[in-house]
Amino acid sequence: MSDIKETVVKETVLDENNISAFVPMAYDSLREILEAVCIMNSYKVVSHICIEKLLETIYPGLRWHDFDRFRYIRNNINYYGKKMDFNQGKEIIKNIFNFKADLLKILNSLL
Repeated sequence: MSDIKETVVKETVLDENNISAFVPMAYDSLREILEAVCIMNSYKVVSHICIEKLLETIYPGLRWHDFDRFRYIRNNINYYGKKMDFNQGKEIIKNIFNFKADLLKILNSLL
């Protein structure tokens, strides 16, 4: 599902009207991978903050402050109805997928 969501976001023509809908989808694409990593380490976590804190201890080299920022932005959109600036949204989506790619490189090197 993570890859499907990433593909949909990347193939969609993003604009001022839809950027706020696709930032959370990009975030969900990353979160699904992070939850899978938690499960691989025998943890079932239900909080995004707990995911971050747990994985930060396992993979300290990643930019976890970025994930925290992604979470904050996603929550503002989903829970408070905040609209995302188009250029900022494009940059956040790019950074989310870069973070995901960095994590997958680490995971692939361990397999």
